[in-house]
Amino acid sequence: MLVYPPRQLIGPLYALNALVLVPLVPFSAWRFSPRIVLLLLASVATMAVTAALVFELLSHATAATVATGQALSPLPAVAFAALLLPSGVGAVHAGVASLVAVAVLVSLGDVYGSFSRRRALVSAAGAASAAGLLVVLTKLLTNEGAGVAEIYVLRTAATGALWIAVAPPRAIPARALPVMSLRAGLISLHFALVILAVQRGNPVTVQTLVATSPLMIILGSLAIRGERPPARVTLAACLAAAGVFLVLVT
Repeated sequence: MLVYPPRQLIGPLYALNALVLVPLVPFSAWRFSPRIVLLLLASVATMAVTAALVFELLSHATAATVATGQALSPLPAVAFAALLLPSGVGAVHAGVASLVAVAVLVSLGDVYGSFSRRRALVSAAGAASAAGLLVVLTKLLTNEGAGVAEIYVLRTAATGALWIAVAPPRAIPARALPVMSLRAGLISLHFALVILAVQRGNPVTVQTLVATSPLMIILGSLAIRGERPPARVTLAACLAAAGVFLVLVT
């Protein structure tokens, strides 16, 4: 889909993501308060920034590389959880998040294509920080009683509308809709499950588990395209999985 202008893709993709869960809206409990509204607005701003950074990276690198960079996100999740959540974060979670982040930084190397190493690291760190903040904001929303459909549909639809206004999808043809809709279904399922997991557990643990996504992408690349990712990317993914294993056994 990146044959189309990346920024023009963001709005329609987020709008389609929101539509996937709209059928659940009548069956979900909704709760509003000034604090929930503020948290939703903060989530929209965070998602909009994340989308810009991730799509910028996707324009210059492989999907496996971008996802490996996202394995940095547990570290900012630790920091934001310590700042914003009353329960803070445990030493084990902080240690594992640090391990995963250091492993990724060491393993990235020159795998970001046309990006310079400095620009790649700044963009990846920015996207990871936004992802870490978003998972903590999600926990704060669930603590306030907001439900999965309420959180996902409202903030995703608002982010889509914002990006459509900023970058109208004039160059996106109607024939791209089926592929975009399939992607929307998969992405929405993923994020709905993440919200459910955050609702019931520790956001740092959830974000660390999400950091294993590079392994799935690497396996998918090998199976579908026969693509061999750079050795450092593979190493970073494996170290991220090792960190997750430590969380699960402690």
